[in-house]
Amino acid sequence: MHAGNGLIERIETHWRELLAALEGIPEEHVLAPGAVGAWSVKDLLGHIAFWDGEAAARVRRILAGEPARRPGEPHWQRRNAREAALRADWPLERVWSELHDTHMALLLALQEAREAGKTIPRDVIAGCTYEHYQAHRDDLHAYRERLGR
Repeated sequence: MHAGNGLIERIETHWRELLAALEGIPEEHVLAPGAVGAWSVKDLLGHIAFWDGEAAARVRRILAGEPARRPGEPHWQRRNAREAALRADWPLERVWSELHDTHMALLLALQEAREAGKTIPRDVIAGCTYEHYQAHRDDLHAYRERLGR
């Protein structure tokens, strides 16, 4: 998808929907395991932050004329487990900060790609961003329903 053909707007629309799904979840439920599988909402936020950062890195590699994915990248499930373990002891504020910082880095990289007229392949960006946000937005809605919120 060309970075100038609505990609940023699509990402931002689904990002806002994801953030709206988070609104009103009390902190004790944000920190409680079991929101999404074994993960807490905090774990989920760290997971999303990681993949936004990965999406930004992929766009930067495209801008540098390199392949979007690095050869030999571990399978996504191993990466998820590794990144969840890395963030397990982080305070919620640090996870929120990373979430917003990586999202901003993604938007800046995409804006640079747009200005450079670069095409970002859908398979490089969708699963890390708007499709990812949709899936986890739905997870959060299901969690809220279980909480009666």
